[in-house]
Amino acid sequence: MNERCGRSPTGLGKSIGAKVSAVAAVLFLVTSCIVSDELSVITILADGSADWVRFNSNIRSTEKGEKGTEEIRRFVDDFEAQRDPDLERLRAAGGKVLEARWVRKQEPYSTVVTAKLPGSKALEEFLTIRGNQGDPAVQTRFTQDGSRRKLAFTVSFPEEKLPELSSDEARRQEEVDGLSRTRIAVLPGRILGSRGFKVATDKRSALLGIQEVEALLRAGRGKADLFLEWDIEGD
Repeated sequence: MNERCGRSPTGLGKSIGAKVSAVAAVLFLVTSCIVSDELSVITILADGSADWVRFNSNIRSTEKGEKGTEEIRRFVDDFEAQRDPDLERLRAAGGKVLEARWVRKQEPYSTVVTAKLPGSKALEEFLTIRGNQGDPAVQTRFTQDGSRRKLAFTVSFPEEKLPELSSDEARRQEEVDGLSRTRIAVLPGRILGSRGFKVATDKRSALLGIQEVEALLRAGRGKADLFLEWDIEGD
């Protein structure tokens, strides 16, 4: 479930936190719950600049009565004022919001956001997620060597707070309650290798693999190294 509790980030950080509840507890201040289905797509260009699109649908509050009504009202006000946590983080990274609009402005709400990250440093900063103490919980690095490009992530949080393994039934229920997916596409090129991602058949994009990330975190005792590597001359 993509669950916006308090003012937590979405995108990559939320995709990790959505399925690994301990990550969400470490990274995010839980004060209220807005849930939705979310698809984020980051298209990385050869120079490290990137386009970002985020689509949220079936946005609603898990609370009932007046509390739920108030949470939705705050969500609507924040979105219209572009106080959305992702947008604030994107601007802080040097990115520019191109569009933030309603697709459906009544419950269940739907929104779409498009933005531009002007270079690799902005991409790295936007995809670096910091915990409550300011230390990186997801550290991101973009590198290039000739026609090769690599986007690497180091994910870390306390080993003792790793959650228990989820059953298949629990995972299916989480997806029914609310989907959260992050896709990284490369343009131009073809993906050569990855860790922590499921690569598309055409090798032009990949989805963050939540179950694989969980396994890597357990094997690494609270630390996991993920990456995508591609060749821009792969076309």
